[in-house]
This record gives sequence, structure tokens and C-alpha cells, in this order.
Amino acid sequence: MRIAVIGAGVFGLAAAIELAARGHDVSVFEQGAAPHPGASSTDVSKGVRRTWYGGDNHTYVELVERSSRQWTAWEERWGERFYHRTGGVSVTSRSEPGGAMQASVRFLRERGADVRVLSAQETGALFPQLRLADDEVCVYDRWAGYVESGRAVGLMAAAVRDAGGQVRENTPVIEVDEQPSGVEVAHADGRETFDCAVVAAGPWVGRLLPEIGAGVRVTHQQMILIEPRRPEMFAHGAFPVWHFDPGGDGWYGFPLLREGWVKAARDRLGPVVDPDISRAGTPDFAEEALAFLRQRIPDMAAGRIVEGRSCLYTATPDDHFVVDRAPGRERVFAAGGGSGHGFKFGGSIGPVIADAVEGRPNPLGERFRIGSRLAGDRLQGHSRGFARPTTDSA
Repeated sequence: MRIAVIGAGVFGLAAAIELAARGHDVSVFEQGAAPHPGASSTDVSKGVRRTWYGGDNHTYVELVERSSRQWTAWEERWGERFYHRTGGVSVTSRSEPGGAMQASVRFLRERGADVRVLSAQETGALFPQLRLADDEVCVYDRWAGYVESGRAVGLMAAAVRDAGGQVRENTPVIEVDEQPSGVEVAHADGRETFDCAVVAAGPWVGRLLPEIGAGVRVTHQQMILIEPRRPEMFAHGAFPVWHFDPGGDGWYGFPLLREGWVKAARDRLGPVVDPDISRAGTPDFAEEALAFLRQRIPDMAAGRIVEGRSCLYTATPDDHFVVDRAPGRERVFAAGGGSGHGFKFGGSIGPVIADAVEGRPNPLGERFRIGSRLAGDRLQGHSRGFARPTTDSA
């Protein structure tokens, strides 16, 4: 088939790599450069974790472990380092029976994972940079890490070209119109007809598929980049990817990055915005982040703020992805709704999308069918859908 993929973020490129490998003629359309500086996938780092998936441990843990293996295989194939296994910690209040984190730890241990639950004192001995209250615990998974996301997206785009596909940068798509004979894609250079199309436009999905856009929210998420006074304290091997969530704080960050910075951000959903909003940070957020860091990671707070930035979440009502035919369409598929946790699956989501396009059954894609999901109410605050135990969770 001749397939158009709209959007060169991680979902679109993962789909394109897999579809090209299956023999399809693939053209990826990107409104800017690949990686696009305003895309959700473009950033200095995205975490790779397998904890906190109480809503569907079976699907997400399997997918993220497959993704980890693929990231590693791509590193070897492409000869570039972008995936770092630094370990990861999640700080939370002592979990009660039936809680999402407790369910997550139990599931992973039953799977054979080496996941430890540390007291505040044990955490301080292992990572003295962190400050925990006496009634808090830390879930430590040595398996966790992060991907240099902007670097990875650039390499994925090159891989599409190497496989014989096209990545057409600076070619914004205006319309995706399904006809009996195929899908007509109107873009900056004209109109072309394809057998089908995959719309993986991230926060811009509503402009091409209003029926999808009406059911997701694009939220503004900020971060700060800090040059630490003592970088050795935050180097790989000395410091992990971290996440604080007591009371729904939702702060997270990374060890020392290639650029010589550390990153701190907040996962709690921000305000709903237009996807063309400026990606600059704000002084108010920088001060809020520093106030948190002074209390929790004081040596990080003592560093110099290099820059404030922001990115966008394309959040579905339940925080699960969307991989399915667009409502009312036969040849147009939606792939996205990353909801702030999608990038880590870039190594494994491609086959899920390709199977949907080819009409092949894939149990790992059932969670992402649209059905009536996009009609739900948006979860507020820290009650993120992927972390909420459900009747079918492990």
C-alpha cells in the first residue's frame, strides 16, 4: 500500500519504520523540521520506566520492555548512543493495599523484575541528594532510564529514509480527505492520493481530525534546565531518573544530560492551550520548581538556571493512547494521545500501529481502541488514568 503518515514525532516515525519494513510505500509529512522544535517528542530527555501502570500493567509493561530492547537494537544498528539505563526512583507516601504503585511493584516482581521499596533512610543512604519525609517510601528500579528524545527522533527519521521511505520536512498538511478511491492529502505542495493515512499529528491532531481533537486536551507543561554546581553529584551512576508524587506533587527529572544540564519538570496537567503557543518557560514556573528543589534536592536548586522551556501533552480522558481508525473513516487512522507518557514506547508502538492499518489482531493494541473513550471527562489533578487501578488491572 501507499501510505501517508502525517507527523514526524515518535508515533509517526515508529509507524513509518514498521510499515516500510513490511514493504509499504511510506511518505511522512512534517510541518517543520524533523525533529520539529515545537513537537511533543522533541526535548532533551524522556523517561523510560515500567512502574506506575496500575491501570493496565499487562499492556504497558510488555510494551515498554519491548521498546527498551528495540531502543538498544537501534543504538547498535545506527551507531549512536541515545538510550541510558541510569535507574529510576519514584517517591510516594507509604502505599496502602490496592494502591496503584503497590499493584505495579507486585506485578513487576511476579514478572521477575528487581524492584526495591526503600525507606526514607535507605533512600538517603543510596542517593544522599534526595530528601524524603519519614513516612515516605521510594520505589527503585535499576532497569529504568531515559532516551535523548530529540536525538532519537532525528535518527528515526533517517531510518525511515534508509528503508526507502520519504520524510518530507517543511510540508504542512492542510486536509486529510477520504474518498472512495483512497485518501487525498492536501499539503503545501499540492494534493496526493494514498491508499490510507495515519494521522500522528500530536497536539495538532484536532486540525486534521476534529472528531479526535474534540476528545483530547492539549496542555502546557513546563520544565527548567539547570547547570549544577557539582555535576559529579548528578552524573550517571551517582544519580537516577527521579519522580516525587506524595500528595500528587508530580515533579520529575533526570541525571546529568549530554549538554551538562539536569532537567526538572512537573507532570501534573497544565492549562489547556493552543498547540502553537510559545515553548518558552515562565519565571513563575521557574520559581515554583526551585522552591520544590530547595526542599527535595537542594544541591540541584543551588545550580544555575540555563533555560526555561515547555512542551505539550495531548491528553485523552483516560490517559491511554489512541491507535485506531478515526471515527467514521475506513482508510484514515489516528495514532497518538501520548498523554505525557508516550515517548518511551517509541521502540514498540510501531508494530501496534502497523497492525491496526493492516487489520491484523494485536492484543497489545486493544487498550488503544477509541470506542467511547474520548467522550469521557478529563481526570483532574494527580489522578492520572494510566496509574489508576481498574477492574481489569493486574
